[in-house]
Amino acid sequence: MTTAEHHPSNDEAVQRIVQSVRLARQPIVDADLNTIGYELLYRAADADQVARIGNSNQATASTVLNALSEIGLDSLVGGKQAFINVPSKMLFSDVLEGIVAPSVVLEVLETIDCDERTAEAIKRLKKAGYRVALDDFSPESIAKPCVGECHYVKFDVLEVGVDRIIAALPGAREAGLKVIAEKVEEWDVYDRLREAGVDYFQGHFVSRPEMVVRPTVRASKANLMGLLILLQDDEASLGEIVERINTDLALSYRLLRLVNSAAIGLRRQVDSVEEAVRLLGLKAVRSLVYLSALTGVDGKPPALIHNTMIRARFAELLAAQSRLANPPTAFLVGLFSNLDAFYNQPLAQLIEELPLTDDIAKALLEGQGSLGELLEYVRFYEKGQWLEADGETAVSSLNEVAPNCYLDAVRWDEALRESLGGP
Repeated sequence: MTTAEHHPSNDEAVQRIVQSVRLARQPIVDADLNTIGYELLYRAADADQVARIGNSNQATASTVLNALSEIGLDSLVGGKQAFINVPSKMLFSDVLEGIVAPSVVLEVLETIDCDERTAEAIKRLKKAGYRVALDDFSPESIAKPCVGECHYVKFDVLEVGVDRIIAALPGAREAGLKVIAEKVEEWDVYDRLREAGVDYFQGHFVSRPEMVVRPTVRASKANLMGLLILLQDDEASLGEIVERINTDLALSYRLLRLVNSAAIGLRRQVDSVEEAVRLLGLKAVRSLVYLSALTGVDGKPPALIHNTMIRARFAELLAAQSRLANPPTAFLVGLFSNLDAFYNQPLAQLIEELPLTDDIAKALLEGQGSLGELLEYVRFYEKGQWLEADGETAVSSLNEVAPNCYLDAVRWDEALRESLGGP
């Protein structure tokens, strides 16, 4: 087969489902001004210089999701620590335990009482693999119950003042805490605190928060809600859950970004949703779905989504019938073949950001291998171009089963739309 060029159109329907993900990052440095981490800060709009937070749980969900599965911790912090605020609802729930990145430091907000209940919640998060900091903490509260469970304490220079921070250092040392002075605006303040023994510093004297923005695609709210319900069903099968995730391009993309990220640290690449779910576990999947739902996604995907779903299902059914490729991997190739249309970015760039096996990458970018041959056949078939086979070849086996497989893929998409209440 000859290579077929495929250039999805970017029409108004696509624009309606494309959105931007954004956050800001501000470095945290040691006494010698070496960067040890970044605080990741929620931003509602590209022009925002400060956070406009109407819902703290939504803000945290957005920051965690964007950091781990959209932009990627490796791109944001480069192996250093990522400090992220955590509100009370998330602190006392188990949602963050499902998605654990060893480089993430959760900042317990000053609005949360530092009591025994908080201490137990912090213990649970530490056991899961997180490090914990006390944010905007009062120096006079250094003996409270939750303090001993933390790794860092952050004092706000503008709120607390230099003298009170210096006076609190012995108590912090006794509690085993590293001290971070934040909102350090002037170099003379940095000099005084450094001489007094403060460990780390954050503020405009080093750098203002830097905005990081990238395009993404909206997840289907109806699908997220349905998946959350399904994940609460103890009798739901792994196959049911994988199939539901496969129907949402955004969720599939986030899941594979997450499982292949440096934050998770697997030693091999994962190239199917089914394998990702098995490796991460249902708890991690539930957390990812919950965070996706909290970020406020809206809108139901237009025709492009359904065309992509039919393509993915068609590729999967063809692979199963012809045995040319692994069916779940064929579904993924069909699903991701339209990524560039959703993200308005070159496919090569997106594939580079999403570590995939060479077979999948070459299939998507160069049409190579059995997966590439299968995808090319699917694209020709979609255009109504029947490929002539010469003898017993892969094309002849595909021609035999293609009509029924395509009809089954269309029916599957129709049934899916009906079950989700979509158009």
